[in-house]
This record gives sequence, C-alpha cells and structure tokens, in this order.
Amino acid sequence: QNDDKGSQSSSEKVLSSLGLTVSPADDGNGLAITDVDPDSDAAARGLKTGEQITSVNNQQVASAADIEKILEQAKKDGRSKALFQIQTDDGSRFIALDIDQG
Repeated sequence: QNDDKGSQSSSEKVLSSLGLTVSPADDGNGLAITDVDPDSDAAARGLKTGEQITSVNNQQVASAADIEKILEQAKKDGRSKALFQIQTDDGSRFIALDIDQG
C-alpha cells in the first residue's frame, strides 16, 4: 500500500522556463504536454496540450529531467534556443524555443 500523496503528480513536471507542464507519454514515446502557459514562447509557437515532445536538440527524451539536462548543456554551449521535435496526430514538426528566459 502506497500512501505517498505525491505519487499521482510526481510524474507531471513543470518546465517553468519553457511555460510547459509535461508527463511521460502514455505510449512511452517522449513526454506528453499536459499544460501550456498562455503567455509563454511555447504557446506563441503553437504548442498545445496533448502533443508530445519526442526529442530536444536531436536527443531522445523520456523524462522532464532529460529535457532539463539537454537545456542546461545547450546554455553552457552558449545557445539561446533549443530544437524540440513535437509529435502530433498529424505527424511531427520541429519548433525552436527560447531557453534563456530570465
């Protein structure tokens, strides 16, 4: 028996610098977008709840920690944007998001 009240939401992670909330995708392929901050760069670029992030900067992602690690490396490399591969029902597309907000 698990009384950990945080277990329900622990898989959901807010990537506040991106304005996205993500959780592991049901099909195991990347991360599902569960919420998009309407004022964020992500929203401005058309990201929607229900779409999936399958890779960032051409690296497969399976957790929010993966994304954070890739973004941290990109910042160290002096990059201001990261390339997100977004999977939708209609196929996939690439979107560059600002990562040096703040």
